[in-house]
Amino acid sequence: MSKEWIDIMKQTKRLKLSRWQTLSHFFVVLFFLFIPVLSIFSLFKKIFFNTYEGLWTAEKIISITLPWLLLAFIFYLIQKRKLGFKEFKVQYSEQEFQEAIKRTVKDCEWKIELNNKNLFRAHRAWNWSSSWGEVITIIKDNDLLLLNSICDPNTWNSITSYGWNKRNINTFKKNLHDVKSGLPYLVKIEKQENELTFKKVVIRLIAYPF
Repeated sequence: MSKEWIDIMKQTKRLKLSRWQTLSHFFVVLFFLFIPVLSIFSLFKKIFFNTYEGLWTAEKIISITLPWLLLAFIFYLIQKRKLGFKEFKVQYSEQEFQEAIKRTVKDCEWKIELNNKNLFRAHRAWNWSSSWGEVITIIKDNDLLLLNSICDPNTWNSITSYGWNKRNINTFKKNLHDVKSGLPYLVKIEKQENELTFKKVVIRLIAYPF
């Protein structure tokens, strides 16, 4: 990642994506815009060209279009908000930072892509219990860390991470706090959760098609 991109992200406090990544991240918005585009096309044919052969009135077409436009706008705001960085003001040494990263890699199974004095980036791979994976970005700005975790825009994007984006950020913050406090790393033995509960099945049935 270029220094120019890093400077832009520091100024805007927003994650910068490539064109393809942006398309993937906002794909759910395009999905909800599909029907409005068809409806508006039909409306133009009816009003301006008099070639519309359907049975719906102009008012009916508009009434069908508006809810989809509202959904598209809502999901645009949601996806845009996800690109924002969370600010974490903390004094730390490079050694403390790297130790916190080491612990978080173990806790969350991160795979490091970039780790230098200005930027850290990792991704967590897909598994049956979550989204298609997440990308974690940490920008170092003196005593301010900019943290972001989003569903991986390089893969088939998911509208939900099932809590993993929040978990990625909170786990790193906790590990950095523990390192600064001199607390030893304890291997976490987590109770295996049932992934086929009714609630989780319903969430997957709704979220995966998007």
